[in-house]
Amino acid sequence: MSFFLEDPVLFWLVWGIFTLAGTIIGWSLRANTSEKEVRGALGRIEQEKNTLARLYTQIKHQHDLREADFRRASLDVEKLRAIVQLLEDERATLLPDAPFNAARIATAEAAAAQYAQKVAALEVLANSLRARNTELSEQLATAQKEMGDWDTLYRGFKATQERLAAFEQKSIALEVEREGLLRQLAQAHAEIETLQLEIQQKGETQAQKLKTSRKGSVAAPQLDDLKSIKGMAAFVERLGGMGISSFAQISRWDDDTVISVAKTLDISPGKIYRDDWVGQAQRLAGERR
Repeated sequence: MSFFLEDPVLFWLVWGIFTLAGTIIGWSLRANTSEKEVRGALGRIEQEKNTLARLYTQIKHQHDLREADFRRASLDVEKLRAIVQLLEDERATLLPDAPFNAARIATAEAAAAQYAQKVAALEVLANSLRARNTELSEQLATAQKEMGDWDTLYRGFKATQERLAAFEQKSIALEVEREGLLRQLAQAHAEIETLQLEIQQKGETQAQKLKTSRKGSVAAPQLDDLKSIKGMAAFVERLGGMGISSFAQISRWDDDTVISVAKTLDISPGKIYRDDWVGQAQRLAGERR
C-alpha cells in the first residue's frame, strides 16, 4: 500500500482504470435496467466517487506530510553528514597530538580522582555538619521553648510586681486613712469622755434635785405600774431606787435625762429610744388622766 501511495503514476493509472470500469459498468447497467434503477445506480456511483475523492484527498494529504518529513529528514541527514565531516576533520587534526593529549587526560583523570576524594571527604564533612546542624536546631528549639517559658514567668512576675505596687499604694492610702480614722476616733473618744463627764454631772444634779423634791414634798409620791412600759420591766426596781415611780416623771424626760438614766442603768440610750419609753409613758399618763 505504501508503494502505491508513493508512486503517483501508478496511482493515477489505477484511478483511470477504476473510472473507465465504472463508466462501462454504468452504461451496461443503463442498457439493461430501467431509468429509475439507472438513476439509483448513478447516485450510488456518485456517492462512491465522492468517497473515493475524499479518500484520495486524505491519501494526498498523508503523502504530502510524508514528503515534508522526507525533506526534513534529508536536511537532517545533510546536517549530520556535515557534522560528521567536521568531526572527522577535527579527529585528523587531533591525531598528531594524541600522546600529549593522553598525558593531559591522565593528569586530568588523576586530578579528577583527587577531587573525587576531596568531594567524598567534603560529603562526610557535610553529613557531619548536617547532623550537628540538626542537633543545634533541636537545642535551639529547646532554648526557644525555655525562653518562652521564662518570658511567661517574667510577664507573670511583672504582673505580680504591678499588682504588688498597686497593693502597696492602696496599703499606703489605707494606712493614711487609718491614721486619719484613728485621729478621728481619739477625738471622738475625747468628746465622748467630755460628754460622759457632763452627763454624769447633770445626772448628779438631777439626782440631787429629785432628792430635794422628795424631801420638800409633803404629799406621798404617785406610784404607777412601770412594768406596763415595754422593755422597762427589768429596770423597775433600779428606777425606783432613783426616785422614778410614775408615768408623768418618765414623760418629761429630755435627751440629757435619757442619757443620764441610761448611764445609771448601764444600758445604751438607743434602747430607751428604740422602746420609746418616753412616748409610752406619755400615752399611759394621758390615759390615766
